[in-house]
Amino acid sequence: MTVLRRDAQANRNRLLDAAERVFAERGTDASMEDVARAADIAPATLYRRFGTKQALVQEVLATFFGRLVELADQALAEPPERCLDRCLETVGFELAARRGFMHGMWGELAPATLVTDLEARIELLLARAKDGGGIDPQVTVGDIAATVWALRGIIHTGEQAAPGAWQRHLRYVLAGFRTQRVRDIHPGA
Repeated sequence: MTVLRRDAQANRNRLLDAAERVFAERGTDASMEDVARAADIAPATLYRRFGTKQALVQEVLATFFGRLVELADQALAEPPERCLDRCLETVGFELAARRGFMHGMWGELAPATLVTDLEARIELLLARAKDGGGIDPQVTVGDIAATVWALRGIIHTGEQAAPGAWQRHLRYVLAGFRTQRVRDIHPGA
């Protein structure tokens, strides 16, 4: 690992902070020049640190998904009847605050290892919630994924027109995940 001079490390951190803000706001439409301008650093400095937009995006997304894994770990410390709710709420807030980071927008640039780590945490959270009796045994990891996809869609398309709609939707979905409710939706399950 290369150790950067203090000023070079400060520039790198400033670039990453600016890139996170710019990509979170503008998504794939943001350019390297937009990032350099937001960091108040010459574009040449940005290109010296990150040769391509792809390299910069990968670094920013690694930080974002690392944060989601940390939030899932924190949710695991919650009581079983609250852990899944906490995780989905914090994921919702992260997506709402960083609309440009929605996983589907960046395709293969999302860090596969961290995405896998996050999925594993979600499985643990769901199992813990089921064991604690707060979530119906019929709820699957696929149901949780569909919930996140729905939140992404609501945040992406409707947050301007209906602020807080994703939070209301999540409350309804979580109520539906509670014991006995799933059986009402899927009779005979």
